[in-house]
Amino acid sequence: MAGLRSLYHESLYDTALVPSYWEESYGARQDHGTMLEGDAECDVAIIGGGYTGLSAALHLARDFGIDVAVLESGPMGWGASGRNGGFNCLPASKMTTNQMIRKYGLDDTKAFWRAQLDGVDLVEELAQSEGFEIDRQGDGNLEVAHRPGMMAELQEAADQMTRLFGIETRTFSAGAFAEIGYRSTEQFGALHMKAGYALNPLKLALGLAGAAERHGVRLHPHSTVTGWRKDGAWHLLETATGCLRAKRVLMATNGFTREGMHKSFDDRLLPVQSNIITTRALSPEELAAHNWQVEEPICNTRNMLFYFRMLKDRRLLFGARGDWTGRPEDGRKMKAWMIKRLGEVFPHWRDVEISHYWRGLVCMSQKLAPSLGRDEADPSLFYSYGYHANGVNTAPWSGRAMARLIAGQEGADAAIPAVMKGTASRFPFAGLRIWYLRAAASWYRWQDDRQLWPRN
Repeated sequence: MAGLRSLYHESLYDTALVPSYWEESYGARQDHGTMLEGDAECDVAIIGGGYTGLSAALHLARDFGIDVAVLESGPMGWGASGRNGGFNCLPASKMTTNQMIRKYGLDDTKAFWRAQLDGVDLVEELAQSEGFEIDRQGDGNLEVAHRPGMMAELQEAADQMTRLFGIETRTFSAGAFAEIGYRSTEQFGALHMKAGYALNPLKLALGLAGAAERHGVRLHPHSTVTGWRKDGAWHLLETATGCLRAKRVLMATNGFTREGMHKSFDDRLLPVQSNIITTRALSPEELAAHNWQVEEPICNTRNMLFYFRMLKDRRLLFGARGDWTGRPEDGRKMKAWMIKRLGEVFPHWRDVEISHYWRGLVCMSQKLAPSLGRDEADPSLFYSYGYHANGVNTAPWSGRAMARLIAGQEGADAAIPAVMKGTASRFPFAGLRIWYLRAAASWYRWQDDRQLWPRN
């Protein structure tokens, strides 16, 4: 294993808890597991203690009685799983439905959407069966037109979701949505899909961690993998304080995967920053200024989208893409830009105080869809990554799918949709990935501002 490298500033990989609204409102964390110390052995080792890894560990131990250990660089749920916006939504792809049908065919596209809907349901099933809270809010998801011309695209999407995938949808004109949703300078109608809801992402992550522990999974926080080699049929995963021997390994670090961790994953992932701010609690009069009525999570039709939701204590959570370096000083500039943009989208809240700001990484790839499977060069190595900023439903589902595949359950491989099966191709001139991203972002912003043609 070569030295670990990253595309962003090292501060993004600091394993201290982020100063998020979720962490502050949760309060003191219960410790889940202990740092790996000395030599240990297991049947399946999972690298990454987020939704994917914890779901896989839970299902392997609970459903198949397999001995599992999880290695996590920070506390459990430290990465994207514990700090995202809490949008249990879909789909986990940057392809439009038409693009996906052209590439994979209608049947495989339908299979992908069935898996996405199954993932939405799985989150609540796990919370209920394992007895933990997720603070569910709303009934469905909303996509809002940021320009008048985008409503035609939303109407087409609504028709497709209902006709092809059986999802109940409803569209609203700008005036109608202003009455039942909210008013804004970037609200020109909306699409409601009756699938998904908002939740507390940290409670989901820690709920999965607690459930995995109760079913016998060994959790090892603060145990960064610093060395990885094979000794015959065994994987040897070295940390600063120990070594874990495993017959099989699941790689589940997604956007926080470091280059050099394993050659099979180098140059395939594109981590992208996402930043979030939250306001102080809004008064009833402030809510009325924009006629805010909804609890559902919302994204708009920008390629470089804004996503937002009203939290249970009347704070607005407002998210957007991040900067290109990860340096703290660039993060501060991004925070200022987000505050400015929030005030432009919701002008009556222009001067409302901001209580929290934090950032993290989502994972994209050239495939434009998730990548699940078994490594071609080493059948004892498995992977799941690339949720394209829709991991709340996709990652727990993928963890369960990988558990079934690792356990050798009949039909497990066939149950993974073709859209999600197999690894992503490597980026050419991979050191330029951030520059590719910057160029794409400039193009998308130009499109967003001019709205010249549809995205399908």
